[in-house]
Amino acid sequence: MEGLKNQDEFVESKKEIHKKYSRLIQIIFVVGLIVVLWTGIVFSGILFWGYAYAWAGLNLDTWLLVASIIISILIILEIALYFRYNDIEREKAEIEKPKPEFIQGKRVHAFTFPKGVEGGVFSKTYVEMDDHNVLRLRALMVHPGELWGSREEQNDSEI
Repeated sequence: MEGLKNQDEFVESKKEIHKKYSRLIQIIFVVGLIVVLWTGIVFSGILFWGYAYAWAGLNLDTWLLVASIIISILIILEIALYFRYNDIEREKAEIEKPKPEFIQGKRVHAFTFPKGVEGGVFSKTYVEMDDHNVLRLRALMVHPGELWGSREEQNDSEI
């Protein structure tokens, strides 16, 4: 039960982190877009509109250097967010990994036939494979429909 509680808490925290990272990625994109647009405006002001070389407070070379630095920082932040999100995914995979079951110090490997059947009567047979492993075979002996009949038969008998 505690594993389920930890898994639910992990899923909730993952959703919060995903929302936070999504917002940060959007902010990084908008800031990068603004920097690129501003650099384009400065360049077009000099080239097409005939403004002075330093009309925007700094000259074009300095604006290109500032834009390159800001975009480099934004790319590094994006990569860091990507790797952090992958770490969270890896942690989730570790939590969801089934924990091995042991009986008398031996690892149990379970096999159920047929797969996906709920209810009914199953037989459990344990077969020792070696000194460290046991195979648990679960075989369906009585189908759930044979035990309780179909739902329609039950409803007809109640009327």
